[in-house]
Amino acid sequence: MAVVERSTRKGRMGQRHTHVALTMQPSHLATTYASLFGSHTVNHRQLIVEDLIARLTEELQHERARLLRARQEWLQAVATGTAQYAWPRLDETISDADGHHLTVREITQGMIDHFTGQQTKLAWRLNASVPVDPAILRPGLEGTGPIGDLSMGIRALNTSGKAVSWMWDWEDARFHDDYQAWQNLKAVIRGDWDDQTLTKQGHAYRIAIPRRQWLTIFHRVPGLHLHNDAMTVAGQPVPAMLAAAAIYVLNNYDALTQNGWGTYIYVPKIETPDEAVWVAKLFQGIEEAIGVPHGTIKIKMLNERARYVINQAAIMWVLRERLIGPNVGRWDYTNSLIEMHKDAPTGVFPDPHRFTMTSTQLHAYTRRNALLTLLVGGMPIGGMAAQMKNPRRPDVDEQARQDIFFDKLRERLTGLMRYRDHEYDLYRQSWIASPIADYVAAGAEPLQAERGQLQALVARLSDAQRAALRTLGLLNAQDQIHPYELTDGLLTVEQLYSPDAWEELFSVPEGPITIEGIERAILMASDYGFQMLNGNFAAAIEDPLTGNRFMNDLATFEIFWHWLKTLVDHQAQLTQGGTTQYGTVYRAGTRVTTELMRRLWAERNQRVEHLFTVEYPDNPQGFDRRLAPVIMETLQRMLFHDRWIYYGSRVLLSAMSAASPDERAQILTAIFASAQTGERSTVALRAQAYVYDMFASEGRR
Repeated sequence: MAVVERSTRKGRMGQRHTHVALTMQPSHLATTYASLFGSHTVNHRQLIVEDLIARLTEELQHERARLLRARQEWLQAVATGTAQYAWPRLDETISDADGHHLTVREITQGMIDHFTGQQTKLAWRLNASVPVDPAILRPGLEGTGPIGDLSMGIRALNTSGKAVSWMWDWEDARFHDDYQAWQNLKAVIRGDWDDQTLTKQGHAYRIAIPRRQWLTIFHRVPGLHLHNDAMTVAGQPVPAMLAAAAIYVLNNYDALTQNGWGTYIYVPKIETPDEAVWVAKLFQGIEEAIGVPHGTIKIKMLNERARYVINQAAIMWVLRERLIGPNVGRWDYTNSLIEMHKDAPTGVFPDPHRFTMTSTQLHAYTRRNALLTLLVGGMPIGGMAAQMKNPRRPDVDEQARQDIFFDKLRERLTGLMRYRDHEYDLYRQSWIASPIADYVAAGAEPLQAERGQLQALVARLSDAQRAALRTLGLLNAQDQIHPYELTDGLLTVEQLYSPDAWEELFSVPEGPITIEGIERAILMASDYGFQMLNGNFAAAIEDPLTGNRFMNDLATFEIFWHWLKTLVDHQAQLTQGGTTQYGTVYRAGTRVTTELMRRLWAERNQRVEHLFTVEYPDNPQGFDRRLAPVIMETLQRMLFHDRWIYYGSRVLLSAMSAASPDERAQILTAIFASAQTGERSTVALRAQAYVYDMFASEGRR
């Protein structure tokens, strides 16, 4: 165990600290990755990475605990009927990190005033103090994925041109060794691999793009709900977002600046204005430490929770000095909608794979994201195209490229808006998972095409795709592009928070609940969970229904298992009859009882000793098949647990942290205990506290 202890005279918020200590366990991390820690010269200042992490943790950890407890209390209040999802009160006062206060009405009116050119005291825009570099607004794709495997990082850089930025992920699609990933990214930014060749498994990887033409580098930090599993301060875990931001900025700020680049970070899973204030304080603390103005560190945000959509105007205002724009985080957002309606028997969603971006609700969400960002001069970013090349099914390759092309063209058309005599073209950047050249080209074309070329791209769509765009109002009856008309009647505070706007966004989607969909969800959740337990957080999984291969991460995992749980909790009815892949027939109207779900689980479990042998016959990743029954048992306990678990990912992360099968069993017993009974090991109690956001001040439950 490594302990770094320093004396600090005064924190940034005025409180005095002495002997602030950061503890790292296992201790070898500080030596194995010594280049990431210790003293660094940043912007001509001498700073110690561990010091900054410890100080910011001490300043911010209690507020983070309050925010996470508030999330749990909100879910409980909704479940018991003492609270309900609704637009914010227009007279609710919002505060930012600098002590400014406005009501929701004033914030929203200020957005409208800015857009319509009214010079009022309420008018505001994004990045008024420290402008955004126009270079990062270039049209094209944003790639995403881990960089722990350096070959993936090199392949990503070689997409520069079609891809205009790459977001290396330390959250949902992270690498199992965060520190190796940070070290790799630091080496790439510093230039260590500019003229070098990486050889791996007989393949040679070399950066082929001149540095001046590189795509923009973003670092995605972990969400507010995650701990850094190796660091503690005063016995309390360090927020993973805080540790990631400090390590990234202190290790790379100077190299980024010397290359003429900015320091750009993606922030996920924020839900409320208070949580946005915490984020603002974190980045202000780092900016003060390195001696740069507030707003120097720029961020994009993942708009991926229902409560973010509800509070979007206020969240953007709180982060107005650094926010470039919000991304359509469709997967986590879908999960949050399932969670939003989880307590009502009438709120059960249809098969998740049928709830696509052409649904009314997700289209409204995509359009609102663009509209609110437009009002304050930001740049909205589209969502993920998750298609991956499937070497075993070359016959589906062309369909995968066409699906990517359609997805990005749909987003581009959704971002076309007209106000008075001016047309706005908003969705010019969007996400893709694959670095394969033809997939990237398919997605980049609709984003990089000139406005006058878009009608010709529409003509390349299938009849079914054009029909979907007509249904969304993006094409007229003659299949001509139809921009969204903004009127002064629409651009009012009341209209933006109207019942109609709510219904369009948050109504429960229509669609079937089928045995086919349930089997698919079980397969996808168990397959992803198995890969995650083996350290693979970005898992390309073949869809048994289509043969297409899709990138899955923690967000898709949450969708599938949470949906399955709502089926069981409400004993939802199958709306169509069907037969399982094992030959069992179920009629329409059959209820998804605990017994039925256990039977389906048993069918999947019949082959548990050989689980994933079919999916991974050559086992190229070296997966430990002994973990197959572990994921099946853990998922089953999650489904039938009497308590809603906010993030199932934290259950799996806790299981992964176990030093032995016995310790893993203790951890899972503590997590799924209905009450605090008997003695628990320290490790088990910490896991239980992590999953349910229990903090030291609360004591044992």
